[in-house]
Amino acid sequence: MSRKSKTGSAVWPVLRFTWRHWCRQPLRFLAIAAAVTVSTLGDVLTPLYSGQLVDAVARGDPGNADAQREALTAFAALLTLALSTLVFRHVSFALIVKLTLRIITDVAGEAFQRVQRFSTDWHANTFAGSTVRKLTRGMWAFDLLNDTVLLALFPSTLMLVGTTGILAWHWPWMGVMVAAGSLLYLTMTVWLALGYVAPASSLANSWDTRLGGTLADAITCNSVVKAFGAEEREDQRVRSVLAKWSRRTRRAWMRGTIHGTLQNIALFGLRGAVIALAVMLWLRGHATPGDIAFVLTSLFILQGYLREMGRNIANFQRSINDMEELVFMNSEPLGVEDRPDAMPIDIRQGGIDFDNVTFHYGRHTSPLYEGLSVSIRPGERVGLVGPSGSGKTTFVKLIQRLYDVSGGCITIDGQDIARASQASLRGQIAIVQQD
Repeated sequence: MSRKSKTGSAVWPVLRFTWRHWCRQPLRFLAIAAAVTVSTLGDVLTPLYSGQLVDAVARGDPGNADAQREALTAFAALLTLALSTLVFRHVSFALIVKLTLRIITDVAGEAFQRVQRFSTDWHANTFAGSTVRKLTRGMWAFDLLNDTVLLALFPSTLMLVGTTGILAWHWPWMGVMVAAGSLLYLTMTVWLALGYVAPASSLANSWDTRLGGTLADAITCNSVVKAFGAEEREDQRVRSVLAKWSRRTRRAWMRGTIHGTLQNIALFGLRGAVIALAVMLWLRGHATPGDIAFVLTSLFILQGYLREMGRNIANFQRSINDMEELVFMNSEPLGVEDRPDAMPIDIRQGGIDFDNVTFHYGRHTSPLYEGLSVSIRPGERVGLVGPSGSGKTTFVKLIQRLYDVSGGCITIDGQDIARASQASLRGQIAIVQQD
């Protein structure tokens, strides 16, 4: 699979993976959504009451009872909205801390549990440092993704819909302009983030993973490196990986910078168009000073949200890229799985029988064993002798069921190990390596 196709297919698997974890805490998730909605409502309505306050003050007669009442009502509404925004925003942040910590804990524990149960071949062909980097990067990406979607993109969408609706209620063309400009801006932002920045970020992450594996491998094998006086060779190897990582990362960062600049240009155009339309309405007598204040306040708040949406779409893209290797690893099949009806094996005597066993590694066409039948009586000591690669270690690993046989069966005390739970089997049989 190419890097480009992998990036394009990563969004939905990551979102499905995230949704499953959100659904484990439904009440907390709904409480966050409700708190965010109420806090955003304050920002949506603030421009409306700001315009009413300006209109009341603009009458220029402080002794006018109606003007005083309107001004005080608008002022009280603004304070209430600000207080509700403050309180419910704090509630949403407090709730998401618990949501995110629970998810990160579950993700880390479950990922480690799966990695422990991957096949021996998978572990033999995968650097531990790379695996750790995938896990830790994916864990912390959940923190960014939760904050981005629940505390940023969701309220920004509510703000966009609410503000556009209120503007359209006053001046339909103003609402249409803001809606169209905002949609064009968001479409451009999403396309750039997922189609332009994401492929470069995904490739940079793959080299970040490779760098982690290279460093971990070099440090873990330091005693061997010293024994052969190979420090300089390892230095060169790490420098080579660092150089490629640097080039990939620089390209990803530069694309992110270009993305941000294009967003700011689009916002500049939207701001100019809305202000020009507001001034034109005032010149034609269709807008009061309070209306202008309402439009400008709405515009500045909306522009702030749109700017944040641009940044948060970039954060969304980055979190998707950071999580994709973890999510794809989570979909990796386990090496050997228990059957649905697996039961603990009951080993009393320890008699082992290989009955017409055939076995070959992976896609190898030539079997290592073919029609092997061996009986080891309880208490009998057996020595396996042969050259490297002849299958001595594999013999023991098959008894532990680290691999499934291709044909025949292996029994212990007459019990087929393929029908036994692996935890009970490996809890009683072990191989001790000796250097």
